[in-house]
Amino acid sequence: MSDGQGVAQGEGLIGSGSLAQVATPATRQRGASRLARLLLAPAKLFWGMAFCQSLTGSLLVLGWTYRLAQRSALKYWWSRSGEKRGAFQDFLAEDAGTKSHLHWPNWFCRQTIREALVRPAGMSRPRFAGRLLSTPVTSLWANYWVGLKAILTTWTLTLPAAVLWWFGWYDGWNNSFNKGYEQAPVGPLISIAGIFMFIAVMFYLPLAQARQAATGEWRSFYEFRLIWSIVRLRWLACAGLALFYAVLAMPLNILKTMPMFFLQTHPEFAELAAPRLLKILDSYFFWSALAMFPAFVVLRLVAARIYASGLLDLAQSGRIPQGALSRLEAGAMDRLGLLESKPRPEAHRLMRLITWAGTRVGRIIGRVAVALLWFSFVAQIYITEFLDNHGAKAWLNQPLVQLPWFHYLPGRLKSPAEPVLFAIFILLVFCLIRSVTRVFTGRASDSPR
Repeated sequence: MSDGQGVAQGEGLIGSGSLAQVATPATRQRGASRLARLLLAPAKLFWGMAFCQSLTGSLLVLGWTYRLAQRSALKYWWSRSGEKRGAFQDFLAEDAGTKSHLHWPNWFCRQTIREALVRPAGMSRPRFAGRLLSTPVTSLWANYWVGLKAILTTWTLTLPAAVLWWFGWYDGWNNSFNKGYEQAPVGPLISIAGIFMFIAVMFYLPLAQARQAATGEWRSFYEFRLIWSIVRLRWLACAGLALFYAVLAMPLNILKTMPMFFLQTHPEFAELAAPRLLKILDSYFFWSALAMFPAFVVLRLVAARIYASGLLDLAQSGRIPQGALSRLEAGAMDRLGLLESKPRPEAHRLMRLITWAGTRVGRIIGRVAVALLWFSFVAQIYITEFLDNHGAKAWLNQPLVQLPWFHYLPGRLKSPAEPVLFAIFILLVFCLIRSVTRVFTGRASDSPR
């Protein structure tokens, strides 16, 4: 499988498996019962909150959320299939590419554990043994690689603006202390350029992330024409999504800033040793993730639904060819009978003119409103950092947009470089394991059965 698409077969990894591989005739397979989901929900929430505390863990959260967003897109298309619709679990079980979405993504174990314990016909014993050994961590592996590809594409559009913010803030404060009046405009102008760049990017980014999640292919993130067509078609929903970002950012920015008041409300903290104070802050940010993790997941699910509805509308109206759809999208829609063209009846010329004018005016108003909403999102960052500067991390990573890494510690308690170095070490370990696995899989496939 090229370009790193899919980490293991049947894991609901974005883009994993081939839609040509049709499972055996689908029996009625239900997902986990409501009782089981209720019992598992606290565990999934706990691990999501725990993983939000580190750079490496936030990659796992990002990958897990993308897999969930892919399931959400599939469920939307299934809900639009009308009379051809059966049970959602039956639709998922019909194909190897969607079968792993019978229930929400796991954090650690393989999605289809029962099937993993049965050796398929034609699979060599060494390869089956390898699959058994990897079953407890297959989803962990999948979450990491999906998250890594997701953040790399996101960074290509967001990091330039973030670097301008960081440099503009640093230069502005440095200039204010050194009284360099000739260079006074440099910092503000750089910050303003970064703000405009970020706002422009955020018109596109949420649905680009949703497309990458739905297709499982990192290249789909850069299909600008298709994604922009969906943004234009669903501009009102995108405005609502921008409002959602701005509103959900408020409590998170408050939570990020609150520790600066700890010494005022708890004077005894000033006398605590560094390990004790570090433990208090670790506990505080862990429980803060009770707001961070659900907010991050909800935003991705909303974006996935907007994307799925817009793509379906474009496909059915004939405004995009079927070749523009990914294999997963085309296969799912075809099985649901959604690829039948449904052209809209032609309206009267006068009505077309009124509709065009209204749409034109509406889009202009909508774009201004969306720009103001994203500006309010950025303004919260500047206000928060003015009250309590959290360093480079607060400028380079916005938890709702990039990595859900919500753990801000003073540099005197913990070196900012430590989590970055650990994340690089983990990346090297994963790359090594992946290389060894590929070699082992290749040899196992040639082994006697």
